[in-house]
Amino acid sequence: MRELKGDWRDLFNGFMVALDLRKCFLALCGIVVTICLCGGLTITLGHSLEPKAVAVPQDLVLHRWLGAQCQAWDVIYNGVHVEPAHAAETKSAEGAGASMSGGAVKAGPKASPSSPVIRKRNHPLALGYTLVFALLFISTWSYFGGAIARIAAYEIAKDGERIETRKALQFSRRKFWSFFWAPLICVIGLLFFALCNWAGGFVGKLLDFIYVGAPLVAFLLPLALLSGFIMTLILVGTFTGMPLFAPAVAAEGTDSFDAVSRGFSYVYSRPWHYLWYQVVTSVYGYICIGFVILFAIGMCHLGLKTGELGFEVCGAWVPDRTKDPNAKSAFHDVAQRSWELILSKDHRDCTMYGWDPMSIVTAPHPYGRLQILSNKIVNVNYSSPTLSGDHNVAAFLITLWLAITLGLALGYVVSYFISQQTMIYYILRKKVDGIEMNEVFEEAEEEPKPAEASKPSDPAKPAEAAGAPPAAPAGESKPSEPPKEDKK
Repeated sequence: MRELKGDWRDLFNGFMVALDLRKCFLALCGIVVTICLCGGLTITLGHSLEPKAVAVPQDLVLHRWLGAQCQAWDVIYNGVHVEPAHAAETKSAEGAGASMSGGAVKAGPKASPSSPVIRKRNHPLALGYTLVFALLFISTWSYFGGAIARIAAYEIAKDGERIETRKALQFSRRKFWSFFWAPLICVIGLLFFALCNWAGGFVGKLLDFIYVGAPLVAFLLPLALLSGFIMTLILVGTFTGMPLFAPAVAAEGTDSFDAVSRGFSYVYSRPWHYLWYQVVTSVYGYICIGFVILFAIGMCHLGLKTGELGFEVCGAWVPDRTKDPNAKSAFHDVAQRSWELILSKDHRDCTMYGWDPMSIVTAPHPYGRLQILSNKIVNVNYSSPTLSGDHNVAAFLITLWLAITLGLALGYVVSYFISQQTMIYYILRKKVDGIEMNEVFEEAEEEPKPAEASKPSDPAKPAEAAGAPPAAPAGESKPSEPPKEDKK
């Protein structure tokens, strides 16, 4: 890592700081746990409420899982569809007519296509789901994100020196509640002032029966405006300063209140610096993340392609080109089946993104563009034939290895974000508090416990005096004392 200068130029160290397999692995673990717990909870709940509205993905394509999440959120928060009353009467009338006519269905009145959609909402269910989802998400990233932030904070401050993954996880476990409560403190503060305003309005409504409620609320309006001012400060500070909470705990070893205070203070003290740092981080990250993911795609494709050529030359799975000159080896079909489960068919022939500089700036869409380039690199045909039993096993194993490899590349996205926010925290700390960037909280090494003293002797026997010479071992006699001279 290059020498730190304490300004925005240090952000260009982020590529190498984030390019760490340990951070990428921890990020991948966090992504998998988040998808399994939070995503699984969302899709399962939405699908159980309205199965036809939530399509469970059958592959590993990311945007399909995100689409299923959005469908489930729509069901959970907006309610399930309820059939209008006139449609139910129409169906019952058609059923009765069919039974009377021996099965022939008579045409009856149909619901207007412009009739409003009726939904039945369950507010307690939505509230309970929100609480569980938020706690699971914050808990997951308090542990894995805290460990990543600790590794990045130590590496930045110590000029590339790396801390052990075990120690980073131990630090994250010890400081778990600091990571966990930092964002929740902001939410609790916001809800507190909102509840105060709500309580004032409620009391005013009760007193309105004696014609003093409305004047009293109007008279105390400055308090409500002050509360609104504080809520706005908390809201803006939370959205802008939240990325700095975890780096503050990781770098200072502090508690959640101090982390929130530092995040708010640095953002409000240097707002334009903070905004510039985030812009540089975003633009630079667009390039770095794209390079890492395309590098991983190309690496996997070249590995499978050369393996395919090797299988064909060795004669293990040789295609019958007498019937089809363009026939591919069976290994090619296995690899194609694996790629079909990872890459998106929707982006194979996609032409909605322009590649001129103006189009890239106005509509960057990094995910869609990476999917297009990945499809061009791999050239998936999405029409592989049916595989036999052993080939299905091979396709499963290849998919597993591809998921792990590309998952590490996906973990680089999280590693880059947390590492860069840690770098931004160090830069802002130096500008606001004047603390050098090489200062980081270091836990005191636990001293090994001294060896236990020998078991105490029998209380009936007197203890040996301190400093007394040890007894001679058995079989050895004490040296005789020299003879004393007689005094004359």
